[in-house]
Amino acid sequence: MPSRPRITEILLVPHTHHDVGYTDSPRLIDRQHRDIVGRVLDLCEETTSDGAGALRWTFEVSRPVIEFLRHADAGDVDRLRRLVVRGRVAVTGGYLNMTQLPGEQEIERTYEALAPLIEAGIPIRTEQHGDVNGLPWGAVPAMRRHGITRLVMALNPDHGRPPFTQPSGFWWEGPDGSRVFVFLSTHYGIGEEWGIIDGDVRLAAKRVTSLVDDLDERDDYPFDVAVVHAANDNRWPTLEFLPLVAHWNDAHADRPMRLATMDEALDRLERTATEGVELPVVRGEWADWWSHGHGSTARELSVHRLARSHQLTGETMHALADLRGDGAVDLASVLGHSRGPVRLRSRAELADDLTEVDRLLWLFAEHTWGSWESFSNPGSTYTASHWNAKAGFAYGAYDFARHVAVEGLFRLLASGASGGSSGGSSGGSSGGSEGDDARRPAMHRTGPGTDRTCLGGSSIVLVNPTVRRRTDPVVVDVAGGRAVVVAPVEPFGVATVALPAEPVDGGIGDAIKTPEYAVTADPTRGGVISLVDRRTGRELVDRDAAFPLGALVAETIPADSDHPFLTRPRDFHPDFPGPEFERTAATSSGPARIVNGTGFVALTWEGAVGAIDVRTTLRLYPLSDIVDLDITVTKAETFEPESVFVTFPFAIADPRFTVETAGAAFVAEHEQLPDTSRDWYAIQHALGVAGDGAAVLWGSYDAPLVQLGGFQTGRWARRLEARTGHVNSWLMNNLHFTNFRAAQGGTQTFRYRFAPRPHDAAAVRRFGDDLLRPIVGRHYAGPVEPAGAAALIVDPGDDLLVDLRPADADGLVRARLRSLSDVPITAELGWVIDGSVEASVGDGQAGWQPLGPERRLGIDLAPHAVVDVWLRRPS
Repeated sequence: MPSRPRITEILLVPHTHHDVGYTDSPRLIDRQHRDIVGRVLDLCEETTSDGAGALRWTFEVSRPVIEFLRHADAGDVDRLRRLVVRGRVAVTGGYLNMTQLPGEQEIERTYEALAPLIEAGIPIRTEQHGDVNGLPWGAVPAMRRHGITRLVMALNPDHGRPPFTQPSGFWWEGPDGSRVFVFLSTHYGIGEEWGIIDGDVRLAAKRVTSLVDDLDERDDYPFDVAVVHAANDNRWPTLEFLPLVAHWNDAHADRPMRLATMDEALDRLERTATEGVELPVVRGEWADWWSHGHGSTARELSVHRLARSHQLTGETMHALADLRGDGAVDLASVLGHSRGPVRLRSRAELADDLTEVDRLLWLFAEHTWGSWESFSNPGSTYTASHWNAKAGFAYGAYDFARHVAVEGLFRLLASGASGGSSGGSSGGSSGGSEGDDARRPAMHRTGPGTDRTCLGGSSIVLVNPTVRRRTDPVVVDVAGGRAVVVAPVEPFGVATVALPAEPVDGGIGDAIKTPEYAVTADPTRGGVISLVDRRTGRELVDRDAAFPLGALVAETIPADSDHPFLTRPRDFHPDFPGPEFERTAATSSGPARIVNGTGFVALTWEGAVGAIDVRTTLRLYPLSDIVDLDITVTKAETFEPESVFVTFPFAIADPRFTVETAGAAFVAEHEQLPDTSRDWYAIQHALGVAGDGAAVLWGSYDAPLVQLGGFQTGRWARRLEARTGHVNSWLMNNLHFTNFRAAQGGTQTFRYRFAPRPHDAAAVRRFGDDLLRPIVGRHYAGPVEPAGAAALIVDPGDDLLVDLRPADADGLVRARLRSLSDVPITAELGWVIDGSVEASVGDGQAGWQPLGPERRLGIDLAPHAVVDVWLRRPS
């Protein structure tokens, strides 16, 4: 034992673990957390001294405090500010306890949502995360951009491992070289488990003593303070833990206990970390073990991903229309899902709806999937009601985002015209000038019209919402079905193509060819058994794989298994390796069929496995290296343990997997924290597989979970063992014990795109961005003003991702430039049509410079930097 105790003080940190649901419906919990803020203020004032009995409280996430400020009067805002200044209350910077589902845009916007706190004089220095076992690597630079330099992870060790012993401290380095200090705390739930928050003084003192003794023995714990959580799920604030403080201090005068905020605790820990102590420095993804839960909600998860695609493409189209100037929008006269808008939102309405989409996306991506009894009582009304509320966040985001995107498309197609605003649906752009005010977005008139916007006419219009020139195949809804079109579209540009002829049934056959590929399918095995790149002669499918490419594989536990998971689901855990699984592909004795269309050829086959029916279509495109695969799954619910996969056994030996995460791309195994998940990964949209002289870029529109190198379920691997370039898309599973859905069924289509291309991390992120922001296609009968580039040019397009978003009622547009480069680059912005646009770097308040065909703005970006540029039409 050391000659004296290394731990000199115990800091007891009261807070509430924030679940949007779990213990009660999300419809109720969100408001109750806002009410908690007021109760904390009251309790702080009831314990008025600054001594040991004075309450100190930490708000684990920022959302309830932001909502409190929205509803509070000036007196309550002042009360909160004064308590923060006195160190009695701390507010942390995480908006909610997020999963790894949000993309870079969503993460950045959660930090921007902290603005009301900053405006109220409440400093934000720390982010606290509870329950979730990981965060995307891109969160590190995002935190630093918003002044957050410390991270507390009070992760839940069920179904996974922590990267270091809990508690520990280390530095987490982001892809740009920035760092945050991480305190890997104990699980927050010890507050209840140890009797702390329920006033069980003897049990709590015994458990705290044990923690302190363990820390005293550890050579890898350099701190002289122990941090103890007084918290649990959605706990209403009380003072039940105060007797523990008095009891402890009576017995342990040599190392007292006192209440502290998490900010105060981190100040103490960080001071030690920066004063000569060498803590570990780690780089890479904090891959979340709990992300397998995403597979419990396959349909709603795909809706969430589609909603954010609509949001981002809609924002881009509205922003481009703002910069070009409004024209005569081809309005409809019937409210309808497939029609155009009957009126245009005012700028204030647009801002409100985009904010609502953000809010709903965040609430769905938050970590609380279902109720506490989702598994123990899956048929209860409460479980169903809880999931209805949670799923409603995804569907609500989809409804608003899709509507915004449709309106943005119609605005963009009419923008830049010389005429005024149209009052009907058939008017074109020659309706006569009504002045600038009439061409602004606040158009509320409707007219009789002909509703030509309802999937009519003979043309398809395409919009490219990205900074790169693209020639991607696009599937477009048309009257009577769907059409596939392929055409080049300029950066932030518009193209119009003729409506293609209807596809022709090519009859029965198991093979198709284009100049690029030769494909052979075998429905008796369930998928593609050969895919040859004819340009190189290389076979892309591993013929030694257990299942072919595109196979739907059901993974079940054998009936004679005695794995403890079957009787105690919590034991799906590294301490209980396994279980072993049986895997069976959906197969059919029926033939495949060929369809020939304008610009594509497709092969379709069907199959079944157990209670799952499958229809799969693979499409090739002459003169394109892209391969698309769509698989429609119809299955019945089952409460037996199950997993469902789509297999992509690429013939690549000794593979290296580069995986797209939010704000970064990481090399699996080589760029991730110790003991984080190797069995499965939650990706954004894309990954790259390279090795043995071959490479493939692969992406999933709808399903984020993948297993790499083969089937990995239940291995609980400390190292990724991947001898082959197999990618298994993990669609669904119910390998859980609480709060995730216990069963799922119905019909759903999952979409994939891949191409054999050499790549680096930047190429993986570009490929993912193309799936996140696909080319927008619509069967359209109205006038189209833009031709080619819509006007905005940003170079170099391959080194940048660019987000456009309408900013406020004054017509400002924010262009957010995100560098993909490992070296400094200079971006250039230009405006290539007549009519100038002004640009300002930074806060958009000064330094406006005109852009035009001959005037470009140069912006220097450090490696992986993010820079905002504000754009506007001159007044």
